[in-house]
Amino acid sequence: MSFITLTTDFGSRDPFAGILKGVIYSINPNAKITDITNDVSPQNIQQANFILKTSYRFFPKNSIHLCVVDPGVGSARKPLLIETSDYFFIGPNNGIFSTIIETENIKQVIELTEKKYWLPEVSQTFHGRDIFAPIAAFLSQGKNPKHFGNQINVNELITLPKLEMRQNKNTIAAQVQFIDHFGNIITNIPNDILFDSIKGTINNHNFDGLVQSFSGSNDKNLSAIKGSSGYMEIFIRNGNAAHTINAKFGDKLTVSFV
Repeated sequence: MSFITLTTDFGSRDPFAGILKGVIYSINPNAKITDITNDVSPQNIQQANFILKTSYRFFPKNSIHLCVVDPGVGSARKPLLIETSDYFFIGPNNGIFSTIIETENIKQVIELTEKKYWLPEVSQTFHGRDIFAPIAAFLSQGKNPKHFGNQINVNELITLPKLEMRQNKNTIAAQVQFIDHFGNIITNIPNDILFDSIKGTINNHNFDGLVQSFSGSNDKNLSAIKGSSGYMEIFIRNGNAAHTINAKFGDKLTVSFV
């Protein structure tokens, strides 16, 4: 029996995330389910991709990652089951699995066309409940993925445009790929290419050097740190850096090695 995770933009006020769990438990009462998050910003596929990218590998092998951020629900976009060497991913073909497609060893991709594994009535607006959750439940019981539909080519999978990250001898041109709950600005600069002696600029605000901890800075200035996601973060101690400099996804920044 596999572990099931949820990554959605359903929030905690509405019943949608709870309904997914109810559908899964109705099919497999012994299922093990946990939330990665249900607080992806509404329809924010890029944000969901980043959250999944930095989370999925911390779960046991053979875990089923159910991901429902689906602004194209009810349209011609394909419902998918992706099987990799270590995990399963279920959700819409809209770019939410970009990192998985680019980095994981994909064994097969199934378009979910076999309706006998869906709920009897399928809404135009809630495929998470009616298609994706039942598939996750049956899969967690050991059902062969090939029973759920037809195998399709990996080339049919949609991927999001890549953010810019260019490095030369002395500088890096990069972008913001995520802003967390604390207002920390997560760039797309990998930690392993950074030196402690740097100077940077983002949205006409400067920062100097890399600190070793969040407490190793003052409360007023931007600071940079090697983040737990594997990328450089920009923050203000006891403050919200993103709000302070009006940062958002895709904003450009430069870092110079001193």
